Amino acid sequence: MRKLDELDELIRDYEKGKMSRRSFISKTMVMGLTLSSVSAFLSSSGKRVSSAYAAQTPPSGKAARVTFCYTTQWMGSWATIYVKHKELWKNYLPKGSVMEWDVQVNGPAIVNNLMADKAQIGNVGDMPAFVASTKRNVADLRIVNCDLFSDTGQMCSNLLVRSDAPQFRSKEEAAKWLDGKKIGVAGKGSCGDRFLLFLTKKANIKPEIQYLDPTIIKTELAARKIDAAQSWQPHAAQIVDHGFGRLMFSGTFWGAEDGSFNLMRKDFIDNYPEAAKGYLKAEIAGLQALMTNPYDAVKTIAPELPGFTTKDLWMAMYGKNPEGTGSTGPKVYAPLVFDKKITEFIDDGYRFLNSKGVVAVDRPLAGAVFPDLINAAVKEMNVKTPMGPINVYPPNEFKG
Repeated sequence: MRKLDELDELIRDYEKGKMSRRSFISKTMVMGLTLSSVSAFLSSSGKRVSSAYAAQTPPSGKAARVTFCYTTQWMGSWATIYVKHKELWKNYLPKGSVMEWDVQVNGPAIVNNLMADKAQIGNVGDMPAFVASTKRNVADLRIVNCDLFSDTGQMCSNLLVRSDAPQFRSKEEAAKWLDGKKIGVAGKGSCGDRFLLFLTKKANIKPEIQYLDPTIIKTELAARKIDAAQSWQPHAAQIVDHGFGRLMFSGTFWGAEDGSFNLMRKDFIDNYPEAAKGYLKAEIAGLQALMTNPYDAVKTIAPELPGFTTKDLWMAMYGKNPEGTGSTGPKVYAPLVFDKKITEFIDDGYRFLNSKGVVAVDRPLAGAVFPDLINAAVKEMNVKTPMGPINVYPPNEFKG
C-alpha cells in the first residue's frame, strides 16, 4: 500500500525531528487523512507520535476487576481487540485494575453473559444492544457509546450473490433478479434482517428468506444452494476474497445504516465509575490507532481470527469496494457520542424490533442510552467527535 508506506515514512521523519508539526499535518492531509485522524498522532503539547495514545498516569479511583465480552467476527469489536493486545487499558483504568476477556460466538451470547454478571462490559451490534437494554427484569444494561457506525450500511448490510450470477447494469435490475430467489440472512431480528426489510419494501420484491449462521451462509453460497446472502464484516470480505460470491451492493442504495455499541451493567457503572469511563478512553485510543495505522491494526487483530487472512481483515475495514456497488467510499467512522444521527438510528431500531415482535417497546427505556461516561471521556481527552472516517484504499494497495 504505497500511501501507507509514505505515511510510515512521514511518521518516522516527524519523530526524528526531521519535519515540523505544521509540515506533518499538511503532508498527511494531502494524502487524504482527515484532520481528526492526524490529531490522533498529535497532542496540543506536541507529544511524539509514539506516545500520543498514552495517558501519563492511571487515574485515581477504585481498582476494578472487569470482564469484557466480545466476538472477534464482528468489525465493531476490533478496537476492543487492539486495546486488549496493546494493553491500552492500563493507561486509563485506576491503578490495580485487572481486565479479563471473554470471547463469544455472537451478540446474543454476549448479552447473556452480561445479564448473568459473567461480564460487565460487552461490544455488540445494534440490534442485540437494543434488545439487551429492555431486559431490566433480568439485568440493567445500558448503551454507553457508539464505537463504529456506517451510514452507508457497510458493516452489516452487505448483499452478496453467488459467483455465477449475472452482471447487473443497475441496482433495479439486480433487485428484480432477487425476486423469488433464496437469500440467506444471518439471524432473525438482526441488522441483516432489518436490511432485507428495507430492500424488499423499497424494491417491491418477495425473495425466500432463510435464516442461517454466517459460516453456513458461506458454504451454502459457495455450493449455490442459495442465490444471495446478507453478511457482515469480516465475513463479507472473506466471501469475496475466497471466491464464494461477489458483492452486489451494500445498504447504500437502500438507505440502510448499521452500528456497533458498547453495553455496560449499571451496577458496574455505579460501583466503578472511573474504571467504566477509563475503558471508554482506552477504546478511543484504540479507534485512533485503527484509523491511522492499518498495517499494525490488521496484524494485531489477525491472531484472534483463525481462518481469516490478513487480506480478508484489511478488505473488511480498509479495502475499497468495486464500482457499481454504491459503496466505494469509507465504510465506517467513530461517532462515540449520541448525536442526532445516532439517536435517530437508535429510535428507528427499537421501532423495527417492536414491529417484528422481538421487544415489547417501540422506544428506549428511560436511561437505556447512557451518555454520561462517553461525554466525560471525550471532554477529558479533548477529542472532537465524530472521529474519522476510516479511510479506504484500492485493493491493489494491499500487501501482506
